[in-house]
Amino acid sequence: MATNVSDFVIPRFHPVLGDVMAHGHTHYWLPGGRGSTKSSFISIAIVLLIIANPKANAVVVRRFSNTLRDSVYQQIQWAIEVLGLEGVFRCRVSPMEITYTPTGQRIVFRGADDPLKLKGVKFTKGYCSVVWFEELDQFEGVEAVRSILNSLRRGGDRFWIFYSYNPPKTMWSWVNVERLERVRRDDTLVRGSSYLDVIETHPDWLGAPFVEEAEYLRDTNEQAWRWEYLGEITGTGGAIFDNVHEAKLSDSRIRTFQRVRNGVDWGWFPDPWRFVRCAWEPDARRLLIFEEHSANKMMPAETGRIVVDSLTFPDEQGAEAYFHDQIVYCDDTPDSKVQMNVWRRELGLRVHAARKARMRRLSYEWLAGLREIVIDPERCPLTFSEFTLKEFEKDKEGNWIDEIPDGNDHSIDAVRYAMMDDVLRG
Repeated sequence: MATNVSDFVIPRFHPVLGDVMAHGHTHYWLPGGRGSTKSSFISIAIVLLIIANPKANAVVVRRFSNTLRDSVYQQIQWAIEVLGLEGVFRCRVSPMEITYTPTGQRIVFRGADDPLKLKGVKFTKGYCSVVWFEELDQFEGVEAVRSILNSLRRGGDRFWIFYSYNPPKTMWSWVNVERLERVRRDDTLVRGSSYLDVIETHPDWLGAPFVEEAEYLRDTNEQAWRWEYLGEITGTGGAIFDNVHEAKLSDSRIRTFQRVRNGVDWGWFPDPWRFVRCAWEPDARRLLIFEEHSANKMMPAETGRIVVDSLTFPDEQGAEAYFHDQIVYCDDTPDSKVQMNVWRRELGLRVHAARKARMRRLSYEWLAGLREIVIDPERCPLTFSEFTLKEFEKDKEGNWIDEIPDGNDHSIDAVRYAMMDDVLRG
């Protein structure tokens, strides 16, 4: 009887599996909470890739080698068993590897704490085309991961790299920061998952005790539940903006926005020039940020052209685009008058200096006090990163203090300037 692979993969991962087998991406970034079956999915994908690609070999990596046997090694064995392929795979522990007997392709297991063994991985048939980093957050950083990949990715032109982990609480953890970068990379597919995705179709996979434990934590400590079981980045209590929500904003929705605000934070180098557009919904106390532009070493005429192009769009799908004469609020710096004059004189832009005198703290508090700040991370990755990473300062003992640090806030400043009149009215 033929095995239906979809029977062992939750619907959340069905399109991901199709993408993997079609080599739609190189990197598969899969964060998730407890019981999300992300590791089960990856193990099945690796076995299928080995069979489907005669030159493919795989290396499964964990931070510490003494954790391999009871985790990823058994996980791959499970995948082979449920797929009914025990007769064509040979498993051995010393050295720890699994061989596809018809061709001699191998799946080997290594710890990052033994770099010589990692660098010494050789394959007599094919090359290392598949790599899995399990418990990615335990690695020292993205440079360590990149170094491992540089050692393994040789001898071919098709690669599949899997990353699985439970996101740490703090947004500043390197894997959480890296995820923000991965979202906007064309070669990466990011897909989160949780046990809720599993119990929709296969509650028996987790069992009643697991679900009862999760629901008990949900009732008694929702924040801990969201981090442990949903895989959400709940923070450590120092986030300035705990009202940020990630959402995809479509062109059709953006065209319905009535109160659009535009803001500019001047910059040259290394500080960037930043232009941000957002929509204000006062009744719901909701701010929606849907467009950003960033530049270095651009003259006023060049940045002004970016703004003109941004404000030139159709009101309806299929209609002709035209320039919308919207106000742009700018950082009131000493040289801003010169730059704004260029925009007015040469490009016809309606620009005003934001009334920001001594308003930094107040505008931060106003933004933090909104019901929602909705940001589209695909349209505005820099803005999403800044708002989610911004935390209060700490004292020498590591305690949070009521001070807002400067730096990494160019989009935040552009939003503050765009909204300054609303802040003052509010």
